[in-house]
Amino acid sequence: MNRKIRSKIVASTLLCTMCAYTLPVFAYMKDETVYSKMNSKGQNYRTIVSTQIENSEKLKVINDITDLLNIENTNGEEKFTQDGDSLVWKADEKDIYYQGESQKDLPIECKVKYELDGNEVTPDEILGKTGHVKVTVEYINKEEHIVNIEGKEQKLYTPFVAVCGSILQNDTNKNIEISNGKVINDGSKTFVIGIAMPGLKESLGINKDELEIPSSIEITMDASDFELGSIITFVTPKVIEENDFEFLDKLDEIYNQVNTLEDASNQIQEGSVNLAKGTNQLALGTTELKEGSNVAYKGAKQIETEISKATKQLANDKSEALDSKMLNAIGEQAKQSANLSDTQKAQIGSQAQNSAVQSIQSQKAAIGQKAESKVENLTLTQAEKQEIAKNVEASLKLNDTYKALSEAEKAVVLQFAKSSAISAAESTAKETAKQVANKTAQTVAEEVVGSMANDVAQLVAQNVAGQIAQITATTTAKQVANEVKSQAQNKVIEQMQTLQNGVNQLTNGLCTLNEGTNSLESGADELNAGAKTLVDGIKTFNEEGIKKICNYINGDLKDVTDRIEKLKELSKQYNNFTMLNGENDGNVKFIMIMDSIKKQEDEDSKKEEIILDNKKDGKQKESTK
Repeated sequence: MNRKIRSKIVASTLLCTMCAYTLPVFAYMKDETVYSKMNSKGQNYRTIVSTQIENSEKLKVINDITDLLNIENTNGEEKFTQDGDSLVWKADEKDIYYQGESQKDLPIECKVKYELDGNEVTPDEILGKTGHVKVTVEYINKEEHIVNIEGKEQKLYTPFVAVCGSILQNDTNKNIEISNGKVINDGSKTFVIGIAMPGLKESLGINKDELEIPSSIEITMDASDFELGSIITFVTPKVIEENDFEFLDKLDEIYNQVNTLEDASNQIQEGSVNLAKGTNQLALGTTELKEGSNVAYKGAKQIETEISKATKQLANDKSEALDSKMLNAIGEQAKQSANLSDTQKAQIGSQAQNSAVQSIQSQKAAIGQKAESKVENLTLTQAEKQEIAKNVEASLKLNDTYKALSEAEKAVVLQFAKSSAISAAESTAKETAKQVANKTAQTVAEEVVGSMANDVAQLVAQNVAGQIAQITATTTAKQVANEVKSQAQNKVIEQMQTLQNGVNQLTNGLCTLNEGTNSLESGADELNAGAKTLVDGIKTFNEEGIKKICNYINGDLKDVTDRIEKLKELSKQYNNFTMLNGENDGNVKFIMIMDSIKKQEDEDSKKEEIILDNKKDGKQKESTK
């Protein structure tokens, strides 16, 4: 139990020591003062009880009970009659003062031990000695009760406070000290006053290590020719007033709130554990984020490098858009697709035929004559053949279509025309013979040349169209492809540069992110470490602090306050030493006088009697004889 709290609890039991009390109104108040004579070892050998009945109701007759012997009125002429324990006083509205002897044991037992230089001695042995003296006065509470506290049987004692004092001469005693009390030196003598609370430590369930509640008093001194005057002890069970228990009401409020405090503390501890779990996950996540951002940064950097490299390669690419194989395929496909229609072929052939016929008109007579002269041979001479060939060649040279042909094509067409003309001439000569002769030769020459021109023109036109389509398709495809490639290449380069800028920004951002994740990881680690420290701290705070406080309040403190409540009841119940009617209230106190240890003391002085001179004002004066 906390020393300060328990000190306050114990201190509250001492507030009213040796004080007067405000009591409720009853039929009468019975105030007892119990005087006990003890030898120097603390053994009681005589007890006298002085009683005052406060007749606050101004009664004519007071009915009292007592177990005292040798009763006598000590302050007045009021008479009484006695029947066993019953006393009837003719009070006549006055207070009653009387005393008598008691054979009962005191509620407090006293034991005295003497030590000289550390060795225990008897009173006779220490008298007149010189050395370091220690006198221990131990008080034993004999008012034991078994009470129920929170369902358990506990042993409690009626609370008593014992205040003892004595007077020591300074000429034979030095370095005087007293435990649990005060030393007052007036120069010639020293007053020592000490306090003890026998049984309170046991009643409160407090052990010595937690708080020392004295049940004995020690007086020490350096003595020469040792003597000791009487030790007088004042004992009262009235150590607690009603007002002193107001703090218990406040403790009740604490009891009502302490469970809330404990629940809240448990929630804080649980929350700190969850926080630590979260910070641990955060630390793991930031580590993964750091690793991921590092990988992303390296990847972006690689992409940045590759894009830059590809952009430079693309900008420096001067190759043809279409390779030769592709161009040949395109040209061949165009050539195959360039077929002239029948109408186109007819127009070209007719034009060539007309041109050939016009060319041959001037040669008809000569051809006819030659045909007539050769008709018998039915064959053309070499010269005629050459002539026909020459005429065919001359005719073709006049043809615009023929002119448009390439030299190779011209050679093909000319050879074909010559062969065809000669063959036609020879064939015609054989078929018509003499009948056709000159006219037939002319007609045949005209028809043959015209037909040949028609066929050759169509053939040449088709070939030329195919070649032109092939050349045009190849050239156009090449130009268009290169143009498209250039435009596409420029567009791609432009887009790649834009992409490069974006990747650069991404790389820079990832670099910043990477650096940030390093700081984040470090911060998360520190946060996680702090959260773990917080968990440990809150756990220690909760288990070593809050729970102990709550356990103390709900356990030790609650137990102490319950015990104090019981002590309050026991203190209130102990209101007389002799006997008391139930409808009346009482108050009791004890004065124990221990014999002195002196050389001049004789047997008669050891048997001194206490005579009480009761005055009308109710005050008591002690004298000895």
